[in-house]
Amino acid sequence: MIEVASYLITVLIAITAIRIIIGPTVWDRLLGFNIVLSKILMLIVLFSMIFDKTYLLDIAITYALIGFVSTLFIARFLKDRGRI
Repeated sequence: MIEVASYLITVLIAITAIRIIIGPTVWDRLLGFNIVLSKILMLIVLFSMIFDKTYLLDIAITYALIGFVSTLFIARFLKDRGRI
C-alpha cells in the first residue's frame, strides 16, 4: 500500500512540474515549486517508513526548513523587485 502511495505521489509531482512549466504567472510557478517541495518531503517520509531508516526523518525536517526559507526568499525578492 505504501508503494502505491509513492507511485501516486511521483505521478502528482510530474503533473505539478508540468504546471510549473506552463504557469501563466511567476506566482503560479512559485506555488507549484512549493507543492513539489512538499510532495518530495512526503516521499522522503514514505521511504523512511518503507526502509525503517529514522535518519531520513532528520533529512526530511532539514529539507522542509530549506524549502520554506527558499520560498520565503523568492517571494520577498519578487515582491520587492517586481516581475522577473
